[in-house]
Amino acid sequence: MTDQSREKRTLLVIILTLITMFIEIVIGYITHSMALFADGWHMGTHAFALSITFITYVLIRKLKFSDKFAFGTGKFSTLSGFASSILLGLTGILIIFESIDRIFNPVNICFNEAIIIAIIGLIVNSVCILIMGGHQHHIGHKHNHEHEDYNFKSAYMHILADAMTSVFAISALFAGKYLGWIALDPIVGFLGGTVICIWAYNLIKSTTAILIDTENKSIKNKIIESLKNDIEFTELLVWNTSEDKVSIVGKYKTITKIKESEIESKIKTITEFDKIVLAKII
Repeated sequence: MTDQSREKRTLLVIILTLITMFIEIVIGYITHSMALFADGWHMGTHAFALSITFITYVLIRKLKFSDKFAFGTGKFSTLSGFASSILLGLTGILIIFESIDRIFNPVNICFNEAIIIAIIGLIVNSVCILIMGGHQHHIGHKHNHEHEDYNFKSAYMHILADAMTSVFAISALFAGKYLGWIALDPIVGFLGGTVICIWAYNLIKSTTAILIDTENKSIKNKIIESLKNDIEFTELLVWNTSEDKVSIVGKYKTITKIKESEIESKIKTITEFDKIVLAKII
């Protein structure tokens, strides 16, 4: 999936989310339903998070060939993913605290109305997941043939988290209505919030590693291993400038008569790179 395709898909999801938000707020206002009114504004927070993703793709497209950025615009996507993961984590924390409060201070639940809202939310989020290409995403799993786009992944996780909470909510609401298990609603909310926080933490951890230029030891060791018969590195630094590209700086002594172009060709079989600066020690 190209960045242009991701940009279009994200825009489509934003439009769908905003339409749903507008309908829920208007109907909530007309019917005096605070539940619908609140869920409408909740949709607005997702539209805001998705807008960060969309704006990032627009900036990447417009500044792709700008000479202002020494290592390209790869970190735009990572920074957007980091910001969205923070918002996702805050959402999870709010759900956890609200659920704990509901456990100790139960409130009357309008089951029929709440079930309808949860079903509407699930349908909208399911459509959004399909638009985003849900079958291509696996939380915590990365295919070798397709690089991770943390910008797109963070947007996808916002939608997935909302869909998950809708499923949990529907189950708990039916149990509360027909079985009288009122306490199940906040308990399920707490579990859902915890899962969202775990997802957010993993995404924050991955994006932070790129943003602070953590050394990519895996790629570094592969480069050393592939060239050990031709050159000896006296110094080698390898770090990610985006999710799928690295920058390489190093010094080396030759063992054979290998050319610099041949060294770069071998490295290209291991990883894509934005910049490579290798100085030969004579």
